[in-house]
Amino acid sequence: MALVAAATVGTLAITSVVWSRTPQRDVVCVGTLTPAYLEPPALRALIDEAPAPMLLIVNPANGPGPASDPAYRRVIERAQANGARVLGYVATTFGARPTTSVSADVARYREWYGVDGIFLDEVAHDSVNLAHYVALRRAIGDTFVVLNPGMVPARGYFALADVVVTYEGPFADYAQRVAREPGWLRDVPPAQTAHLVYAATRDEAISLFAAPPRAGSLYVTSGSLPNPWGAPPPYLREEQAARSSACSAP
Repeated sequence: MALVAAATVGTLAITSVVWSRTPQRDVVCVGTLTPAYLEPPALRALIDEAPAPMLLIVNPANGPGPASDPAYRRVIERAQANGARVLGYVATTFGARPTTSVSADVARYREWYGVDGIFLDEVAHDSVNLAHYVALRRAIGDTFVVLNPGMVPARGYFALADVVVTYEGPFADYAQRVAREPGWLRDVPPAQTAHLVYAATRDEAISLFAAPPRAGSLYVTSGSLPNPWGAPPPYLREEQAARSSACSAP
């Protein structure tokens, strides 16, 4: 999902059956992990429209960029004042990017933008690369970290992160992929997992928030490839209403 913030997003209507199942009661209230790959004005509009606390990923230029941008700093501070935990986007190229380069991006986010944590994208999922991510996590130091392999990784990755994205993909594949998750994943606290779902219609998105999966954080959008994250979903307020209703249910 490494794409420049200002990319244009199309909308893809799909014909999948709307997600429907009994909610997992070990997920009391699903949170939101929002890939906000937006320019500062659009990012501010999103923050003002979705003021509830969330994990908010910012991505000035496929990373922190070559220099600090005061406009991004101001809008990040606004998000934090509204209760969001802001995470800086850093690609790891599935273990191929040197630890020093990743650490340098992390340092820039801290110095330039005062972020609350880091979102590591393009994360490997296999045990072969686990040692690399152990070293990378040690180099990053004590900070809130989200790993995004986009699928359920080897179990050791969960020891390295506060949250792991165990699904990134279109709604059309969602039910089938989640149904194939390994049984041991149920031993992982729901708060440590997140799902990023794109190419979803309004009804499909609302169905997920109304009966949330066993994941602590969820983001669902109408955007499609090559960049599903370049604009908020047009049904954002309706998602919020469905989430609020599910959270208040007995």
